[in-house]
Amino acid sequence: MESDDDVHHFVPHVVHVEEGGTVTWVLDSGVHDTVAYHPENADLLPSSTERRIPDDTNPWASDVYDTAGETFELTFEGEGIYDYTCTISGHGHRGGNHHGGGHHSGDQTHESTGMVGRVIVGDPDLDPDRQPALRSPSDELPEAARHELEQFNHQTRDALQEH
Repeated sequence: MESDDDVHHFVPHVVHVEEGGTVTWVLDSGVHDTVAYHPENADLLPSSTERRIPDDTNPWASDVYDTAGETFELTFEGEGIYDYTCTISGHGHRGGNHHGGGHHSGDQTHESTGMVGRVIVGDPDLDPDRQPALRSPSDELPEAARHELEQFNHQTRDALQEH
């Protein structure tokens, strides 16, 4: 998770692990979190209540990290495709519910700049009915996030069809 001249992103954008694999997010710079696209995280995701993780899995929402070197780890037990974003605003607050007042207009979240990521676990079915992350992103999502997620869909299909 890093920031550079108002550009915020996860590096790498897409990771592939085996079932039971652990992903570790490391804060390099800026203030960031990692939050799964899921209706249960709607209070943190002002742009959407869209589910972009497998139906039979629980969502996650990390703490907010502001010190370089801080980490968040998550073990992925179930095969599937998991999309996530950073909900932090340009002012270093979570975009959904800072100060109890909800999203403030003009206070762009890192999601709105395209700070999204994907974890591919195992060799999942590429049917969008079984993998919500492979569906076209909702129009509720910021344009930059939609663009990145569509790119991930192409990359994911290409990579997994090569197996």
